[in-house]
Amino acid sequence: MRSMLWLAPVALLVAGCELEETADGAKSGADLYADYCAACHGPGGTGGVEVAGKSTPDLTQLAARNGGVFPMTYVMSTIDGYARDNTHGPMPRFGDLIDSPVVTWVDVDGTPTPTPQALVRLAQYLEGLQT
Repeated sequence: MRSMLWLAPVALLVAGCELEETADGAKSGADLYADYCAACHGPGGTGGVEVAGKSTPDLTQLAARNGGVFPMTYVMSTIDGYARDNTHGPMPRFGDLIDSPVVTWVDVDGTPTPTPQALVRLAQYLEGLQT
């Protein structure tokens, strides 16, 4: 019996981690990226995948291509599909696919905007990929 006592703290630690990951019921940015983006932009976001005759962009260079500042609003509107121009080729509108609770996201100008939580998490994940 004594040899099994060490399992209790491990079980509590594992249970705590599991609850922390899923407490709000939304997927992480990494999970969303894996589900919706990795097939075309690669597992690390470096792009270069041929889709409908076009090479997908390197998502790790978004900030570099924007003067060193990650373009959060642009990224979220591109993923969502709202106000997207036709330069993104065959990229689908993910706004209809990403269903999650709405949170208040505040832009660089301080404007609070109701935004799907999954969209914010995905954009934050992409921000973390910047090199």
